[in-house]
Amino acid sequence: MAAPLISGSLLNGLHPPIGEQKGLVLLNRDGQKIIYKTFVAGETMPTHHHAGGEVLVVVLAGQLAITQETTTVEVQAGDYVIFAAGAPHSLTCQQAARILIYR
Repeated sequence: MAAPLISGSLLNGLHPPIGEQKGLVLLNRDGQKIIYKTFVAGETMPTHHHAGGEVLVVVLAGQLAITQETTTVEVQAGDYVIFAAGAPHSLTCQQAARILIYR
């Protein structure tokens, strides 16, 4: 017999905003999260890091400059970035953007 079916709502709970950014935790299960965030042009996210595993950021729309330590990449819709566990990173939104974060 197969494992039982698991279902739930992707819109469960709010992610506290950092500055003017808006975010929503879409899924929070077994210590892993999928977070949807929106940014307006000019917004920034200060340098921070996440304990635990890698962090995947997928750009759904817009343009951002994402920095890990001293390396900066410019990303746009369809691009992704993977941060190593614990790596300090920050971002600057160049054009209104929507991203998904898997951590």
